[in-house]
Amino acid sequence: MIAYAVIEVVNKVGVNFKAALLRFVMELPVILFITFWWLVFFLQYIEAPFIGGPKYEGNSWQFRLHIGLYIIATVFICIFQSGLNFYKQAQEKAAEAEKLQREYAQVRLQALKNQVNPHFLYNSLSVLSSLVHLSPETSDKFIQQLTKAYRYILEQKDVEWVTLKSELDFLDAYFFLLQIRFDKKIKLVKEIALDPRDYALPPLTLQLLIENAVKHNKMSNNEPLTIRIANNGEFLVVVNNVNKREQHETSTGIGLENIQKRYAYITVKKIEIIQTDDNFSVRIPLIKDIRL
Repeated sequence: MIAYAVIEVVNKVGVNFKAALLRFVMELPVILFITFWWLVFFLQYIEAPFIGGPKYEGNSWQFRLHIGLYIIATVFICIFQSGLNFYKQAQEKAAEAEKLQREYAQVRLQALKNQVNPHFLYNSLSVLSSLVHLSPETSDKFIQQLTKAYRYILEQKDVEWVTLKSELDFLDAYFFLLQIRFDKKIKLVKEIALDPRDYALPPLTLQLLIENAVKHNKMSNNEPLTIRIANNGEFLVVVNNVNKREQHETSTGIGLENIQKRYAYITVKKIEIIQTDDNFSVRIPLIKDIRL
């Protein structure tokens, strides 16, 4: 019981303690110390009075024999209980990893289904049909950027990481399509003070953040939606001014939770979301020196 109680307490207190062997080495002295003094108390004040005999002498052979046998038994019980504990934790971690992997696969599948936003595609084709009559030159460039954007989306469906440079290049094509549609109602400011080839992030992260900003905010020539992308150390910060729509567009099912789950699957770093009355910002951790 003592071994079980100590191990359960350590499980709850040291839930993030990963070194199993060192953890066992720390548990054993605590268990032996508590067991020894419990045995001393039990032999002297419970067993001896119960059998009607004298108290054991602390240095007697009989006292040492009792203590020694109980301690040996306690060590075996502790080893057995710790083994069961390690096995149980390993099973729980394996189940958690499998669950996270399934969840991530579902997230990626859902993301793939929704990344090619039907509304955005419909709006892009509507803009294109108007451009063909107004400006053949601009419509030709529009087609090129639309092709580039959707080619990137399809190419990254099975990729966990892309370079920041690849993501920014894709963003240029994606934002060109938005700007043709909204003209001066939307602005993008990029202030990247690092080499984008040296850092990585999950693909389509920036597209998703900009899509959400467009979806949830009103914009006009007098009050344009301004999106700023800058780095703060090894974080990429995406900020937009807040001017909420009265009626939001129907959600595509991909949101910040999607990005958070993708990060949770491949790194311990977390995104940070900061919202005020005037601005909405997301801090995205960049990963350096990753093999792409």
